[in-house]
Amino acid sequence: MAKITGSGSLLTSVANTEVVPATPAGWINAYYSFYKFVFTNDIACTIKINGGDPIYLAAGQGFTVDKGDLAVTSFVIVTATVKYTWVGYYY
Repeated sequence: MAKITGSGSLLTSVANTEVVPATPAGWINAYYSFYKFVFTNDIACTIKINGGDPIYLAAGQGFTVDKGDLAVTSFVIVTATVKYTWVGYYY
């Protein structure tokens, strides 16, 4: 059964904010792997997905991954002071 998690309110990044939460207690050899992930940003910023190269997002552009795309296990907001929200879907 699919589950959903995400930000409970509007958040503000500090430099190199990891958005994907720490693995919940009790999970063995596992980590969050979002098959669907939605990120919204208020200002232009740079992000890194799964430890990859920096990606520039314009203000309000946001970012979405859906089934069939690469699963998100790490999503870092490199830029400070970005107001953002996110939602992740996982099994």
